[in-house]
Amino acid sequence: NNATNRQTENTNTNDLPIKAPPPVFVRGVEDFPELCTVLIELIGVDNFVCKSSTDKLKIQTSTPDAYRSLIRYLKEEKAEYHTYQLQQDKPVRVVIRNLHPSTPTSLIKSELEIRQFEIRNITNVLHKTNKHPLPLFFVDLEPSTQSNEIYKLTSLLHTKIKVEEPFKAKTISQYLNCQNYGHTKTYCGYPPRCVRCGAYHLSSACPNPRDTPPTCALCQGSHPASYKGCAVYKDLQRRKKPATSNNFFLSDNIRDKKRIVKDSHPANDANTNPTLSYAQATSGQSSNHHLPPPAADINKTITSFLEDFKSLINPLISLLTKVITSLLDNKK
Repeated sequence: NNATNRQTENTNTNDLPIKAPPPVFVRGVEDFPELCTVLIELIGVDNFVCKSSTDKLKIQTSTPDAYRSLIRYLKEEKAEYHTYQLQQDKPVRVVIRNLHPSTPTSLIKSELEIRQFEIRNITNVLHKTNKHPLPLFFVDLEPSTQSNEIYKLTSLLHTKIKVEEPFKAKTISQYLNCQNYGHTKTYCGYPPRCVRCGAYHLSSACPNPRDTPPTCALCQGSHPASYKGCAVYKDLQRRKKPATSNNFFLSDNIRDKKRIVKDSHPANDANTNPTLSYAQATSGQSSNHHLPPPAADINKTITSFLEDFKSLINPLISLLTKVITSLLDNKK
């Protein structure tokens, strides 16, 4: 039976679609031909391709083994680089709701392992502000097709539970060692930079007094590098969620109308204790004051907006026509 289970687990892992390894971005390359020669000897002539930008060299490997060899080489050479996690190394993370916070994570792990799930780690989620434990648990599973079956669980340890995907933050992650956005500590090879003065040292070792005006390490502005009003951060957010010129004006008006409708119709008092979502529970927001608005018919909203727009523009066109006619008559 054990041999059969192991064979099944291997089959499940092999059934997962294999994505290309993540790119590696290297800074400060001075001799590109020499680097290519080293990489050919290290990972093979057909196992990588490069692309240069103004300040970095992007290296895309073709296999996980080639990727790991490249990272090992860059670490040995103390090169400045950043990259991301291999899909094969990334766990399947889920959130289990409604388990009592006092439940030991070891007990949850053993119960899930009995059900043939391979568990890497389990963490109890804490409240964002007061740090009290919540009835929410992060569960990291080994990547396999079997891991996705955990979403079908409805009870565990004599408790009715709900398994869902974690809330994905809308903000871009920032590694507070190098101050750059989009990658984390494990996959960063850049030197440290101070969050306050922007110099190349740890923030905790900054020699400047606290009242010294800050300098951003990213844009050289007069603010800390962690400031979300930084031009670099705003540009990254804009590129992450671009707004087209055709629908930007419409979207603002639609958003305003939805807000007016929501404010003019108070929430139904009958629903005084709705089920909190994972995002609401961790953000400390009360669902009583943030009930989602009912789904609106976008076509009706746009039609209504256009009719309002016509009612405003038509009198202006008529007035403009009269003025032009009057001017022409005066010239005669």
